[in-house]
Amino acid sequence: MTIKVFQIDPVPVLAPYTYEKEVIRNAGGEMIIGDCNTPEDVLAQAGDAEILLLSWKNIVPPAVMDALPNVRLIIRWGVGYDQIDVAAATARGIAVGNAPKYASEDVAEQAIALLLSCARRVSWFHHRMQRGEWSAANSNKIYRMKGRTLGLIGIGRIGAAVAQRAIGLGLNVIAYDKVLSDDAVRAVGATPRSMDQVLAESDYISVHVPLSAATRHLINAECFAKMRQGAIIINTSRGPVIDEAALIDAINSGHLGGAGLDVFEQEPLAKDSPLRSMEHVVITPHMAAYSEEAWHGLRVEVCEVVSEWIRDSWSSAVVNPQVKANLRPRA
Repeated sequence: MTIKVFQIDPVPVLAPYTYEKEVIRNAGGEMIIGDCNTPEDVLAQAGDAEILLLSWKNIVPPAVMDALPNVRLIIRWGVGYDQIDVAAATARGIAVGNAPKYASEDVAEQAIALLLSCARRVSWFHHRMQRGEWSAANSNKIYRMKGRTLGLIGIGRIGAAVAQRAIGLGLNVIAYDKVLSDDAVRAVGATPRSMDQVLAESDYISVHVPLSAATRHLINAECFAKMRQGAIIINTSRGPVIDEAALIDAINSGHLGGAGLDVFEQEPLAKDSPLRSMEHVVITPHMAAYSEEAWHGLRVEVCEVVSEWIRDSWSSAVVNPQVKANLRPRA
């Protein structure tokens, strides 16, 4: 039996999905490329597909899951899967998968790049040079990074990669992770701390947690108040993890020394967002996970998940493993 795999919202840079189609065909499946913008489009185009591939659009609500009884697996192209209602999928016997290894090195590099730009005021001086100015070296306070403290909130694959790079820069690394044991935190070279200790002890904080109901606005006004005067925060995870309005207030008040952001509460970032014009904020357009190597690795990893599922009706990349005992039967 040929397993149908439906790509809901194609990404132009991956089109025409020649690599994916060949790998999936060799595994015993058939890849169908849709063009969906709404849940209704998914219903009209997905047919009897068993596997749904989702890039970015949040258009597979519970009603769609109910109306497509052949669907047994939904895979997100990437590490984060907040576009999928995992609880609803689990209740319906649907597995949810992702590409957990995707772009860990790339996002870590971007976090460090943002940190260096903020701490060394690279962007601040750059803009003045573009305007024809020649600013005095001490026209903006800069502190030597070596010997200062980087606090990590979340230390999974990406957080661990950031820790390794930060140690190489001479930073002391401390970390809070809700899931990992203290020994696991120490194993990647960081010193375990509580959330409050990370906030209070860090000169720089980098956030590496997935977006969920529990982590939405995890970093809020109360957290900013606990941070050191002049601290810098970096976010390459998901925008809503940080309360953006509270962040803007903390920077405007002078309590925070700046921020490096690749992600935002609303994307694309509004043209009139204050973040676009704040002197000590460095922003990039949710591109941290991109590199030529990362894109190729993503294609390989997603195809591996699909092939594993076709072969075993299961995958090690399933993020809701509790569903296995109640998985929808294959039609």
